Amino acid sequence: MCGRYTLTRQEDLVEDLEAALGESAQGEWWKPRFNVAPTQPAPVVLVKDGARTIELLRWGLVPFWARAGAKPPLMINARLESVADKAVFRDALDRKRCLVPADGFFEWLKEGKARHPFYLHPSLRRTIAFAGLWARARTDAGELLSFTIITGPANELVAPIHDRMPVVLDPGSYAAWLDPSVGGDAARKLLGVPPVADWVATPVSQHVNSAQHDDPSCIAPPDAAKQGTLFD
Repeated sequence: MCGRYTLTRQEDLVEDLEAALGESAQGEWWKPRFNVAPTQPAPVVLVKDGARTIELLRWGLVPFWARAGAKPPLMINARLESVADKAVFRDALDRKRCLVPADGFFEWLKEGKARHPFYLHPSLRRTIAFAGLWARARTDAGELLSFTIITGPANELVAPIHDRMPVVLDPGSYAAWLDPSVGGDAARKLLGVPPVADWVATPVSQHVNSAQHDDPSCIAPPDAAKQGTLFD
């Protein structure tokens, strides 16, 4: 699964998206995020009302048919293997796909009762995009835009820590993934197990365990005595 991620490179994010998407992106209102957690708002690239835009959406997809007043489900991830089969995701796969900008994500290695956080990210820091789906729902508070991140099998870097990971899109697929004229079956063919390339896994402080923490300490290494040897 993917339950936490980062988007720390505010100063380069708009430039990266412009280069990848070929059009202007207004991002002055963004701030660096070191621990994006479910139910929090996060920037998402989507096609809304026929135009490409970047907006803050709630992480945790609430389907369009959700009843007003009902507690929204916490659908933070959609499994690649079944995303086309589940009604809750089928409409979004066909018509409401999105890019979730990020520059890394967290997973926890279980050793007995202990859980050790690792930060997975490109060694040469850059903005990447997870494959996402979004939805528009009516709630008692008005319109709610929300998103989920598609996950698939882990590659060989992530597999020693967790068996799943977010699907990282190739920049050459961004336009097709966003294009609502591309059907769900064709869009799904753009997804697969991301290559390791220049990605690394680094142990980080337990500070990241709390969703209330959103600062550079979330990606800082733990005390040297507590560092594991898995990736030494």
